[in-house]
Amino acid sequence: MTSLDPNRATPPRPANDAAEFRSLVGYWPAAAALALATIVRSVSWLNCDVSWNLTLGEKVLAGARPYIDFSDPNPPASFLIYVPAILIGREFGVSAEFVVTALVFAATFLSLWLVERTLTENEPLTRRDRPIGFALACVLLLVLPGDAFAQRDHIALLAILPMLAVYSQRAVGRSPRSILTGLAGIGGGIAIAIKPYFALALLVPLPYVVWRWRNHKQKIATFLTSPEQAMTLLVVLAYGALLVRCFPDYLNHGLPVALAVYSPLNQTFLLMLANPSVILVAMAVIVGLGLQNGRIPSPLIIVCSLAAFGFAFALIAQGKGWPYHGYPAVALAMMALGLLLVRRFVGFSGNTGSTKPPVGDLVFGIGLFACIYAVASVNLLNEPGRGALVREVARLAPTRPKIVTLAGGPEVAFPLTRKLHGTPVGRAPFQWISYSADKLLGATQLGPAARQKLEQYELIDRKELADNIRGRHPDAVLVEGDGEKSWAFSHPEIAAALGAYREVETVDGVEIWLPRKSAR
Repeated sequence: MTSLDPNRATPPRPANDAAEFRSLVGYWPAAAALALATIVRSVSWLNCDVSWNLTLGEKVLAGARPYIDFSDPNPPASFLIYVPAILIGREFGVSAEFVVTALVFAATFLSLWLVERTLTENEPLTRRDRPIGFALACVLLLVLPGDAFAQRDHIALLAILPMLAVYSQRAVGRSPRSILTGLAGIGGGIAIAIKPYFALALLVPLPYVVWRWRNHKQKIATFLTSPEQAMTLLVVLAYGALLVRCFPDYLNHGLPVALAVYSPLNQTFLLMLANPSVILVAMAVIVGLGLQNGRIPSPLIIVCSLAAFGFAFALIAQGKGWPYHGYPAVALAMMALGLLLVRRFVGFSGNTGSTKPPVGDLVFGIGLFACIYAVASVNLLNEPGRGALVREVARLAPTRPKIVTLAGGPEVAFPLTRKLHGTPVGRAPFQWISYSADKLLGATQLGPAARQKLEQYELIDRKELADNIRGRHPDAVLVEGDGEKSWAFSHPEIAAALGAYREVETVDGVEIWLPRKSAR
């Protein structure tokens, strides 16, 4: 029975309460990073690819038949990963864009929490130093992405981080709990399902982990059949079965067009090696090695660096060279470099037996990190702002307009169409097939059969565009530039369909065409 004696002494608070409070206060840099990320996202739009994939997800939920009722070169994982955000948004009456942003923040916290639970006390940061490491990760995962925020590549990086933490523990002979390795494996499988190229981010560090166990050959087999490897394989096989069972039209229609028209339009290998993302990854790794002064980095740093090269190889293999393709590689390389800086400079403590680093090394390391971050940030802020165009289309066109775009990609039509609560006209409201086919026909030496196939694809695409303009009467036609305008009027069927429209205004190089009989 509890005593009510007022003279009874109050038990003293546990001694570790003050330590826990100081530990929480120590996370103020992470709180500042999260506040900055929140501000950035509140004044930014989701990029054109995310907006287009949200639209595809909505079409599928409305009963559209993928790759028949709409056209897209990417496999279904590209829009399936956004379907949960659409469903949650409908349930709570908020926009899918808001839910996507919130889910990416939540996924970042979950990923970093799994990483923290997987790592041990001294790998590579002590608990005292982890607040700075967490703040660094928040900046690289939530602020640095810029226009690549919530892209498939961004989501894949978040999914794969726990797997890399597990690899670093396996490399030193530790076995994390099965629940952690299983969840990490699910994340690795999701990343590979999003883009098979991302398997390279796991395959490149794999030999290093095996090499660390070279004197324990029986453990190598244990590692290769570990829960994380099994779960990764299971997720990939499950996605493959889903693809065959539920999306046969991708294999029968979408994939052949993508292989013929979209995939061959790549940059040369030498140009890809000179890609800014590849150079930034190499710089970050070289600077990190230089800061080590001949010491061998911790397994986590090595695994992250090797995975960054794996993502860089994935960038090269994709052959497009777009900045968001390089974001995972750059962010991961900078994460490894940042952890080195934190451990060597910020996390210095006398009881480690190390000597305090020179001030020159401190300035050099942080300065180069800042330079790499600045270049990467500018490189990722590559999507033009369309605020003026959105406002002008809203002024000129009816509410909830039907919009079609003469453009080679979604950059003009999205997110503009979603911001105006409009309807994209056509299986794809932009001409990715004609754009790619036209470039291939003009830039490469093709055999008669290949040329005929491309011309047939382009003919079908042009006919669909003309029929959509003539039959579905869009409220606005957006023309990306003089090249697209010349292309359109060089084909009689499109020129005839555009005869019912007139150019009204040009905003940021994009022409706005309205119906000639429009009262506005």
